Amino acid sequence: MIPPSHHGRFVGFNRLWLMPGTPAHVSEGTLLVAADRVAMAWAYEGAPKSGELVLRGPAPACRADFTDTFHAADGLVLHGHGDGRAVRLYCTYPAGEGLPDWGWRIVLDWYDPDSFTVRMFNVLPDGKEALSVELRGERAA
Repeated sequence: MIPPSHHGRFVGFNRLWLMPGTPAHVSEGTLLVAADRVAMAWAYEGAPKSGELVLRGPAPACRADFTDTFHAADGLVLHGHGDGRAVRLYCTYPAGEGLPDWGWRIVLDWYDPDSFTVRMFNVLPDGKEALSVELRGERAA
């Protein structure tokens, strides 16, 4: 699903917003990109974190399994599609007993020939989105 032109290692900065409107937690970040997976590494308050997004299914539709050591240790299953320059994925998750589910949206973007970007959004029950994570990496030598 991800073209060979964007396979490899990308390094940059990870920005993590725990609450909308607050300053981002910024750390160095790394993306290891292959045809069917993206591995991510970053830090939160000095502690190393990692995650992986594994893509499956016939393009342009796909399924993705996402796990990370920060907030998705049990894993999330997302569904979406690709358009040749990006993959857009979505799922819902329980927000607590008696509360409506929230959404989680992930966008993998390789529009720029020399970079790869992962963005993650919380989607509130009313449909409004809040950027939660942005890791934009430049191609590493």
